[in-house]
Amino acid sequence: MGAREEASRGPSGGRVKLLTRLLLAVCTAWVFPGDVFSQAVSQEYQMKARYLRKIPSFVEWPPSAANTSKAAFQMCTLGDYPFRTRLAQEVGSVTVSGRRIALRWVHKEQKLDGCEVIFFSRSEAKHYGKILEGLKGKSVLTVGESEGFLEAGGMVELSFENDRLQMEVNLVAARNANLKVDARLLAMAKRVVTEHFVPGG
Repeated sequence: MGAREEASRGPSGGRVKLLTRLLLAVCTAWVFPGDVFSQAVSQEYQMKARYLRKIPSFVEWPPSAANTSKAAFQMCTLGDYPFRTRLAQEVGSVTVSGRRIALRWVHKEQKLDGCEVIFFSRSEAKHYGKILEGLKGKSVLTVGESEGFLEAGGMVELSFENDRLQMEVNLVAARNANLKVDARLLAMAKRVVTEHFVPGG
């Protein structure tokens, strides 16, 4: 009888321990929701900063795009975003074709002159269509993080899914801007657009 009682307690005790751990995890997330969320956001933007550092090295700009061979490479960010310090750290010691990167934070589209890369934050989702239209024909690499960025004429769209950063490339838009995208970058992309978008298609 005693043996039976002891055996019956084993699984029950295991279930109690499991439930206790689950309850503790739920309570932790409930008491510190900001910490859990901020860790996820931090991971996302650390990855985006790394990608923004690396992407220009896989793109070739026409010689006429730079004012002089010694001029700083102009990387611009448009709108509000939470990883400006991280991005500054990432690009601080990086060069593009021998040119150091000058990072510019821009809040008005009128200040985008001279930019060779523009990162559009989510805060500009309602406005980037108009801005991208105005950039047509200019050798400016455009990178965004909002759904539909490629369809609006953007060149690189970054998204964070299942703790992984995904990249999509609009090769048509890049070619129209006289930018040559390295095959190695295209190989890393989740999707590559090689044909013009058909409205309503």
